[in-house]
Amino acid sequence: MQEHDFLRKCVGALLGVAVAMAAAVFISWWLAALPADVAAPPTKPARSAAAAPVAAPVPPAPAHEPAPAALPPPARPVAELPAADADAEALAKKAFRLEMENARLRHRLDDMLNWLLENVRGTFPLPEEQMANLRIVPVDTNLQVSADLAQILRLNDAEVNTLDEAFLGTRTLLYELETEKLTVQQPAAGQAVLNMPPYPEEGQLVREELYGTLQRTLGPARFSRFRQVAEDGLDEKFEYFGEVERTIEFEEVVDAESGSPQLFVRDERILPSRDDPQRQDITTSERLVSELPAEYYAYWNWLPDYVTRYARGH
Repeated sequence: MQEHDFLRKCVGALLGVAVAMAAAVFISWWLAALPADVAAPPTKPARSAAAAPVAAPVPPAPAHEPAPAALPPPARPVAELPAADADAEALAKKAFRLEMENARLRHRLDDMLNWLLENVRGTFPLPEEQMANLRIVPVDTNLQVSADLAQILRLNDAEVNTLDEAFLGTRTLLYELETEKLTVQQPAAGQAVLNMPPYPEEGQLVREELYGTLQRTLGPARFSRFRQVAEDGLDEKFEYFGEVERTIEFEEVVDAESGSPQLFVRDERILPSRDDPQRQDITTSERLVSELPAEYYAYWNWLPDYVTRYARGH
């Protein structure tokens, strides 16, 4: 009895194996008969776990508000590329027009700057409050019109010549008046003192004559400017037109170190103060020289030999 049961189990097992093998053969034949694109559908390439982003959980939308619907991507217009080319061409034309306009404006600016340099330079470019503080020397060492005065007043050649003659003529008249009153003293051996007293009345007449020439040559506006910036320098160069009392002392001395003779010069000026008539302004200069300064050559005829021998060339 037990043998019959064991036999039935073995027969059943063999039948099951036969059915399974038949099913496997059938499935293999059926798959081989299908087209390639159906039999083997494409699969997505696997990404590494490190590169695959982890999607964050999306919180559920509130019950009272519907979830927003995803917007579809905007459709690309058919004529997009031709329109962009047209805009680029329009911008290029506009840039060209702007560049041409800038070039034209730069040319006009250059013309304006050149005009300013030719017509405005030297015509009082400083503000009025600064012009009031400007001081220039009207004449050079030869008592001719200085370059600064010619520039600030825009003097032409004819005006410069007229002013040169006026300045030289004025200095000649003042020198004649000065030497008429000059006295020479020799208080000790090797000493000479030149004293020139003031002559304000005669000097005022010479000043008025010079100012008349300046006003006729420059005109009212430039003459006013001249007095503003150059009158102080003019007074200094022309010894204040006889208002100053001047004393010049010469003394021959021996240098203690070298033992060579030298000339000591002391020049003193006493001028009544314009702010206070009861006060006097005194300026003094002292020099120890081995050569007679050129400014004293005008008094050559009044200087003794022990002073003139220090002149250049002696």
